[in-house]
Order: sequence, then structure tokens, then C-alpha cells
Amino acid sequence: MILYSKHSAFSSNFSRLIHHLGLLGLFVCLTIGLASGLTACSSGEDGPGGSSRKVPVKTIQVVEQQVQQTLAVVGHVEPSASVRLTSQVNGQLMESFVQPGHRVKAGQLLFRLDPRSYRAAVSQAKAVLARDNAKLALARQDLTRYKGLAARDFLSKQQYEQSLTEVAALEATISEDKALLEAAEVQLGHTTISAPIAGRVGELLVDPGNIVAAGATELLVINTISPAEVSFAVPEKYLPELNRRLRAGSVEVRVLPEGDRGEAVSGQLTIIDNTVNRDTGTVAMRAAFANLDERLWPGQFVRVYIVMEEVPQALVIPFRAVLEGVSGQYVYVVDTADEDHRVVVRPVRTVLLDSSSLQVMEGLKAGEIVVTDGQLNLFPDAPVEILADPPLDSSEIDPSAAPGTGRTAAAVSSTGSGV
Repeated sequence: MILYSKHSAFSSNFSRLIHHLGLLGLFVCLTIGLASGLTACSSGEDGPGGSSRKVPVKTIQVVEQQVQQTLAVVGHVEPSASVRLTSQVNGQLMESFVQPGHRVKAGQLLFRLDPRSYRAAVSQAKAVLARDNAKLALARQDLTRYKGLAARDFLSKQQYEQSLTEVAALEATISEDKALLEAAEVQLGHTTISAPIAGRVGELLVDPGNIVAAGATELLVINTISPAEVSFAVPEKYLPELNRRLRAGSVEVRVLPEGDRGEAVSGQLTIIDNTVNRDTGTVAMRAAFANLDERLWPGQFVRVYIVMEEVPQALVIPFRAVLEGVSGQYVYVVDTADEDHRVVVRPVRTVLLDSSSLQVMEGLKAGEIVVTDGQLNLFPDAPVEILADPPLDSSEIDPSAAPGTGRTAAAVSSTGSGV
């Protein structure tokens, strides 16, 4: 019985082992079959090895044209003149003659303060002047009489000299009275406050009825928006060339406000600061703009394009054609000699042309075809199907900015290294 039990247990364990081995074999077979199927699929249409499916893409031809290189930086708009308006006398603000945000002309009446105390001071000064004028008239009459008497020795010389001194003292007093009257009139004139410059006003900071303090209470701010100025900083390595060009003549500067889709506003470089900022290695500069349409607003950030030299034959491609890889920039170039139009990867070096185009410095030739859309589905030696696309118009090459000229404007980055 004991031998039978051992034998039965052995047979049972052996059966389980055979069962598990069978399942394992089935799993291995299924795995091999699945791998074979995947291999067969990968060797079919979609693999990079022997792919026959063409990737739809859009392309563009590398064009050669004249461009105007620009130095692209960021700046902000400043008014050509700005005044923080305060009263020059103490008093109660009685009336306001201006609305927030309105344009004002130089000399236009803006506010009126309570003038009564200042009118009284003027009247008092006039009365003092009139009194002293009467005294002077009497002293001059006495001097005339004393002069005749002294000539006939009917009056002592000392009395005559005293009369002469009295007349001179009264004349000096009257000069002082006139100065006090003028000062009182000036103070009275300060009770009406006019615009010292032309421009656009901001918020009214004090309402009528409030007491304002001379030189302390700010009433409003006037900014001259037209003309306007733009301040910006340029890396110091461009300073020698800009100084040379500014001495030789004018340097054109174009700006485009953030979010503005129109043409750039053109102005002139006016100021180059006399010091290089040692912390940033940049030089502060300023450009002036007529800004008649008031597209430039004080405090606004703008893209600044300082017009540099012209390049008569530059290679231009859209910005979207260039990709960034581990080794740098590259494009997909279509081999037009190949019947399948296969693509090759071409490293390039470019300089930014504003927001939508680039100037190719190395890696491409005029007339070559580069892919502009569909690059994510491409790989080296992939066949492509070129989709029809409308002809490239001028806005695609001449984007926004060093815009405004009808010519492509190349923008050197602020680091001087292109894209």
C-alpha cells in the first residue's frame, strides 16, 4: 500500500508538469506567431526600410532676393514730453474744464481755483502803490520849492539834501510796491491752471471741491504722444557700426507694437547713450516717431528693428521649414531627380527674418525644394507627395516688420547668433 501511494503521487505530479509544459509551449508558439505577423507588417508599407507609401507634404522653393538686414530688439514707447500737473498756489479747486483721456492744446484752460484771497492781495498791493505814489508826488513838489529857496540862500543846504533823499527813498519804495503788486498778480494768475504742453491727459486725480497744496497735489498727467519716442538697448558689439552710420547720416528704425498686424512704424535713431551698461553689456538708445495716428502708446512694448545693411542676394525660406535637432537646425530637402521625390536631411544655419521667414546663411542653394508642412511624418529617404499650394505672396516672405518696406528685412537676433 505504501508503494502504491508513492507511485500515485508521482503520477499526479508528473501529469501536472506535462500540463504546464503544454501551456508554456502554446504561449511560446503564439508569441512567435505574433512576432512574425508584426515583422511581416513592418516590412510592408509603413516602415522606413522599404516604404512605398508617400507622405503628403507642402514645399517651397528656396528663393534668392534682396533683403535688408535689421537688428531686432525689444523696446518700449515713451512720450516725447510728459508733465505731472500740480498747482503753484494753495486753494480750493472750484472747476475742471477737461475730461479724462481727451487731447489738450498748449495754453488750454484746465482748472480754476478759488481766486478771492489772491484778488484781495492784488487790491491791497495796488492801494499801497497808490499811497506811495501820492507821497512821492508831494515830496517832488517840496523838492522843487526847496531847490529855488536854496539857490537864493533862503534855505539851508541840509534841508534841501533831506528833501532830495526823501524823494529817492519814495521812488525806491514805489519800485518795491510795483514788484509786490506784480507778485500778487502772478499768484492770482496761478488760480487758473492751463496746459503747459499739448498732448493727451490721463485720469483726473482731484475732483472739484478739494483743497490742493502748492507743488504737492498732483492734478493730472499730460503725455505728448505725437510725436513719440521708443527707448531700447542694443548689444555693445553693434555700437561701432551704429555710431559710424549715425555720424554719416540718419539710421532708420522700425517698430511694431505687440499684437499689431499692420505695417511697422518708421522713425529715426536720435540718441545713443554715452555709457555702456557694464552689468548687461548693452547701450541705451532712443528713436523718434511722428506717430500721427497714435499707434504707439506710452508704456507699450514694441518690437524694434534697426535697419542695417542691404544684402543684394540672400536665400529666403519660411520660418516653419526649419526644425531643431540635437545637432542644430535642419530642413528636409526634396530630391526632385528621384521619381519618388525622396527627402534628405540637410543641416542649415539661418538668421531670423522677423516672425515668419529666415535668411539661409549655410546649407541650401537657390532653387532647392524644402518641406514646409508635414515634417512630423518624415524620416530620411522617405518618399513624399507634394501637395498643391497657392503661390507664396509677399506677406509670407515680408512678414510684419522690418515690415513696411515691401522688401524682406533680415533681423539679427539680439545675441547675434541667428535663430
